[in-house]
Amino acid sequence: MRSFSIFTREVGVDVSRFFRLRATLRSFLTAANVVGLIGAALALGCLLALSAPWNIRLPIYLILSVWVLLRPRVALYLLPLSVPWGALDYISLGSLRLNSTDILVILLAASWLAGHVLRSGDQTNGPRSYERQAVPPLLLVGLAVLLISMLVSMTVAISVKSSIKEIFKWIEVLIVVVAGSSYIRTRRQGWTIVILSLVAALSQAALGYYQELFNIGPSSFVRGESLRVYGTFNQPNPYAGYINLSLPIALALTIAGSRKQTRWLAAGASVLLALAEFFSQSRGGWLAIITASLFILLVGVPSLRPFWRVLIVGFGALVESILIGIIPQNLFIPLLNFIGVNNISFTQPSAQQYATAERLAHWLAGIHMFLDHPWLGVGIGNYGDAYPGYAIGIFVIPLGHAHNYFINVAAEMGLVGLIAYTFFVLVIAGLSARAYHRLRCAYRELAASLASNSMSASALRWQKRLAHLGDDQALALGIVAALLTVLVHNMVDNLYVQGMTNLMAILLIVLLRLERLTLAEHQQPGQRESTPTQAAIQKAPALAART
Repeated sequence: MRSFSIFTREVGVDVSRFFRLRATLRSFLTAANVVGLIGAALALGCLLALSAPWNIRLPIYLILSVWVLLRPRVALYLLPLSVPWGALDYISLGSLRLNSTDILVILLAASWLAGHVLRSGDQTNGPRSYERQAVPPLLLVGLAVLLISMLVSMTVAISVKSSIKEIFKWIEVLIVVVAGSSYIRTRRQGWTIVILSLVAALSQAALGYYQELFNIGPSSFVRGESLRVYGTFNQPNPYAGYINLSLPIALALTIAGSRKQTRWLAAGASVLLALAEFFSQSRGGWLAIITASLFILLVGVPSLRPFWRVLIVGFGALVESILIGIIPQNLFIPLLNFIGVNNISFTQPSAQQYATAERLAHWLAGIHMFLDHPWLGVGIGNYGDAYPGYAIGIFVIPLGHAHNYFINVAAEMGLVGLIAYTFFVLVIAGLSARAYHRLRCAYRELAASLASNSMSASALRWQKRLAHLGDDQALALGIVAALLTVLVHNMVDNLYVQGMTNLMAILLIVLLRLERLTLAEHQQPGQRESTPTQAAIQKAPALAART
């Protein structure tokens, strides 16, 4: 080494520059930088070598794949955004059309399966960061019964391709429920998913304002002098149904939220979403949000319950007065004409009657399918394929569904499928009501416990946690109301389109996880005794029984 230094001095070479250059290269040539450089080169190569749209699509899909496989929760965070916007881009695989929502669900399943195969890895953020037994067994039973009934009805299907499309949709729901539940492990993660859902809905509301302002849309969407907005859903009714998956959450946080900043932000979102719902001019959507709003007021504001009793009695007296003739029925003829349910014709319906007549024609077609195939139906997803043989009047074009999901299930899966779907709906209703009731009871117990103590430093700390629990209770109420809008709207339509089933599944698992997430959030590491929140949640079943 000394002789090398003497030689370099003799020939006049500055060795210090060489070593500085080598040290600089070593500092930059890390594994992460090398991988990033290779990735940038591949992205640049795709942009230059591939034709549109693959020059943009392929790099994004590759980045998304690596990201989700390393951090599975990314799929849960991106799914609420991809449901409304993923339809703008899709990949055709035979009879299947996969959009970004489908790809995210597939990647989530791959990451979840990899987490069960890997023996080592990051148990905080990686594929192995899942929680075992996070899904209520009854929910799995309900999904399994529904999927089995679909597979059975597939044996009599007219078109197997149509059946595969529908079954694939519900398999995605199963993946989201199982994998998604296991990867939501903190209260913050659940709230992040809900906030992203609200942001996505607000972006669709902004698109609806743009369509309304500049009258962008087909002439068939014009009602009166205004355009029915449709967002990226290509139809006003699914657009209204999508908005209704977020609007009840914002309303519930506005009415029942504990913290002022939560209520004000939710109130602003409620106004923006309600305006978009109004511009959709979807009567099914309006009926659903009115039902959800009444539900939120009835359940979330107990002080109003005496007034509800008066309203119910008054409504019953009004109906009885109409039936016995005290109030003449001709007073309601203008309202019936406006709704389009007076003197309906299947051959020459008026402009006001057309939508109602079309729905009624599809209801009757679905009922006739069920009567002709009472046990297994015409095959899951095959309503549109069987419709030409049951068309009524001028409504010969199949719309793909019966405009009533219960009739649609009866027509496609027969009595077996109708029982299975009804059981699935009752399971969701029971689990949702149970989760909200336990959170509400926990909030009451904690509030009562704090009210009996002095406002010490510890009491102030639990007061803050009480506010968090109050917001959780309001969020649970909003999610229950959002799922209720699906049930109501599906009486006159089919909202299981464009990945909305996955969004419903995400909201459902957030709701079902809230109780455990809240308990885990308030539990201190290494703490043996029960905290006030833990004691409240443990006492919730007993309190529910007493109330």
